[in-house]
Amino acid sequence: MRLRFEYSLVGSAGALILLAGCNGGSVLEPDRDSSFEGGMPLAAVAAVEEVCATIDFEAYAHGDQLPSIAVPELELDFNVTVWPSNGGLASARVYDTDTLSPPGDPFLAWAGAGSTCPECVGAGNILVFEDGAGFDSGGASDYGGTFFLDGFSQADVRIRGITAVGAGSYDDSHYMLIDAEPLASSLASAGDLQTLTPSSEPVIQSFVELVVLSSAQGGFDDLMLCRMMEVPEEPGGTQGGGEGCGFSYWRNQRHGDSWTGTGLSPELNLADVLGGVPATLAKPEQNLAPVELTLSQSLGLRGSGVNRLLRETVAAILNAEADAVNFDLTPDRVIELYSSAIAGGDVGGTTKILKQYNNQVCPLD
Repeated sequence: MRLRFEYSLVGSAGALILLAGCNGGSVLEPDRDSSFEGGMPLAAVAAVEEVCATIDFEAYAHGDQLPSIAVPELELDFNVTVWPSNGGLASARVYDTDTLSPPGDPFLAWAGAGSTCPECVGAGNILVFEDGAGFDSGGASDYGGTFFLDGFSQADVRIRGITAVGAGSYDDSHYMLIDAEPLASSLASAGDLQTLTPSSEPVIQSFVELVVLSSAQGGFDDLMLCRMMEVPEEPGGTQGGGEGCGFSYWRNQRHGDSWTGTGLSPELNLADVLGGVPATLAKPEQNLAPVELTLSQSLGLRGSGVNRLLRETVAAILNAEADAVNFDLTPDRVIELYSSAIAGGDVGGTTKILKQYNNQVCPLD
């Protein structure tokens, strides 16, 4: 069977349409380096190194139930269960702090009368316990709970950190335990976001507990998982070991000062920066016109496919331009990778490469 795929680049200079097809096998052929006789495939050399992925829940929609979570970048998945069960309700759900106006959930509201989480602005989607009165009416539970993460499909997974969101009225309201050993707790008061960094990073043997005390409200965001993997070396740049901040960092309005060192404005047009954008976006962003997207809007795109590629590309551009970030790729190399992918290359593979570079050590506050 012959498959035909169409991609479109839309920029100020007009539209460029490229077609790619194949007879059987993989639709997307690997890039090939013409400097080698016979066309040696790029990124053919593999190295074993630590790979990290940050789960920021932006690929989900408000209200989605999460009985399990897959992390394709790390080739793993795990189960999510909760206690208490809130009368049998499916309690692990995604709450959107950005697009819902108060009083959607007063403990996660960041604007308007009665708001209690001013730092939730820019947090986007977070993981919460469903309220016993029902998610649509109550949002997150007022009485905390425990997320149990288990059933990991890989045996060498570690947690690098997680963000406590909307901590309740008492200190030490959010906890992290790995195999029943307490490794981190928040010192945040009501309305704060705080990164919990484990005191050590043991391999997860059985399960992880993410606890919000019964006297508190809120949830969790930006769960960073790491494991050793065999990954392709990216040609044209250094092989990791540098610095990089994830797109969730750049998206957060609390980090607006960090944009100053990049020479870029959040309101810059994406097409002007990258030289072209996809003609359409992946759901659920079809109502947005790609050619009108700004850099900040691109960082907030949800879903997979080209949406995820754009998020990682913009983050990589910001990392590459930032004076205080020792990023492994130049801005020109980032745009080259992006352009190749969007013009018919491997969108998923390029996204994975950029995400690996973005999710290194972030030197910015």
